[in-house]
Amino acid sequence: MNLLNEIFSVRNEYHDNKKIKILRLLGKKIKLNKNDSVKLKTVNYIIQMLKEYGIRNIISSAGCQNSMFNLLVQQDTYFNCYSVTDERSAGYMAIGIAEEIMEPVVITCTGATASRNWVPALTEAYYKNIPVIAIPFYNRAGNDFNLAAQYVDRKITQNDIKEIQIKLPEIFDDISQKQVLTSLNTAFSTAKYNNKPVIIEAPSNLGFKNLNDFKNVPKDVWHTECIDNITNESDELLNKNAAVFIGSHKKFTQEEESVLSDFVKTMNIPVFCDHTSNYHGENKIISARSLICGIEVPDLIIDIGGITGDYLSALLFQKAIVWRVSPDRSFNFRYDKPVVKTFMMSEKQFFKMMKNSLPTKKNYYDSIKRIVETTTFPDLPLSNYLIIENLSKYMPENSIIHHGVSNTKRGMNFYEFSESAEISCNVGACGIDGAVSTLVGHSFASPDKKCFGIMGDLTFFYDMSTIQNRDIKNNLRILLVNNNKGIEFKINGLFTNVLDETEKLIGSAGHKTTADGWAQSCGFHYMSAKTKESFLSQINDFCNKNYDKPVLFEVFTTDEDEIKAFKMMTGLNKNEKNR
Repeated sequence: MNLLNEIFSVRNEYHDNKKIKILRLLGKKIKLNKNDSVKLKTVNYIIQMLKEYGIRNIISSAGCQNSMFNLLVQQDTYFNCYSVTDERSAGYMAIGIAEEIMEPVVITCTGATASRNWVPALTEAYYKNIPVIAIPFYNRAGNDFNLAAQYVDRKITQNDIKEIQIKLPEIFDDISQKQVLTSLNTAFSTAKYNNKPVIIEAPSNLGFKNLNDFKNVPKDVWHTECIDNITNESDELLNKNAAVFIGSHKKFTQEEESVLSDFVKTMNIPVFCDHTSNYHGENKIISARSLICGIEVPDLIIDIGGITGDYLSALLFQKAIVWRVSPDRSFNFRYDKPVVKTFMMSEKQFFKMMKNSLPTKKNYYDSIKRIVETTTFPDLPLSNYLIIENLSKYMPENSIIHHGVSNTKRGMNFYEFSESAEISCNVGACGIDGAVSTLVGHSFASPDKKCFGIMGDLTFFYDMSTIQNRDIKNNLRILLVNNNKGIEFKINGLFTNVLDETEKLIGSAGHKTTADGWAQSCGFHYMSAKTKESFLSQINDFCNKNYDKPVLFEVFTTDEDEIKAFKMMTGLNKNEKNR
């Protein structure tokens, strides 16, 4: 499997119900941990994870749907089990035990109206910050339309009876197993470390034939350790290829960036990120750019920030121990990877405390920098990537860029931009909506800066109405890459065998749309290019010439050139001549 397919394996992993694929990671075949999760049930994981978090006390109310759970825990000497028929009383009894022992207590019942009786006690627990873990079991056959007995709709519950509510699937493959473990870690961590009630809806296992089938113990569970204060310098970074990873991030203050820079410079470790990280300090490495150059991936990652739209970055995490810094005390797990430690403190506090830790491998950052700087990028045809490459060369200092998602976002992460640039993308949900409007918002807020947008045709035309706004000034410049479709679907590995079928509905191809008439009617200076030579002759003017109007530069590309450019870029790490 080549890097092209790895990119889409990572992106589409959560939409694939097959067993998880073996990814070839930067020239090496890396097998993910093999387990017997498909032979185990979700109830097995709940029980084992309770043990991981040291949660022993369970109050059970009799019922069919939770009977398997009751059967298993009553035979396990690890647990202290109590039987209380009335769920309302069970909830309040859990409060009494939790207040006394200062540890989470589980309450469990069947899936029908029984769980409604917990509401008064969970309300009390919420306002008093008492960690009650409510586990109702549901009949997997029930749904809104099935007329199944004992079905209740718990999709919406009161805000003040739980901090979080999760619904676990039955485990049937490695993907669902990862989802269960991530969800359980989030719920149990929230209860244990934030002292809040949580609700965990769990699938029932009625109709079992052999109890022994349910006595297997999962070997692949993990849990996160919550740390409020670092009292000793850590030796866990010693002799490791350690790294910091930053997802999308608010703008760093000067002090925050200085503290992080001091830490990574002292430890000689890289800071992997994309352009939405807002990081402009020491040892910065653009993740996707480094991965296509064939770097060695880290052994340990310190993860900060929010969502990243750079799917390729998942390859950095394949063999890494992960630590997470969480200033807001929330529990998040990137790519469903195990987080062995969650540090409940500000990033500034964490990196100050960690600065004097024992050193990592001395040449890790230096070796990555050397590989990236000595890799020669190919001479590309007219394509999204060529356009971005030249935008990065000619864009003036202190500019703002807002870019689209999918292929444009990927291309942005292959290239370096000036450290003076502010670069953003709507990666909160990574959708097509609002890219032009967000860009216009930037231009309103910073009228003294040139504000550039680069996006594909579907993204632009989806949000085109905003360029008619009367307050738009000449600091706005839009670079529209028009391939007359969503080119992402042409290069996406999901559609390799049906490329000819992706045109009309999947890729929304064939609409007779160009932006010239609309742009000019809205008062924009319009430019266009259909050849590489024409584009290269105009890109400097687009970026730097003074215009008395906002500018829209429409560049027309072809499927063949876009696919060729993508393969050339993602094939870099296989071409030893480029090193």
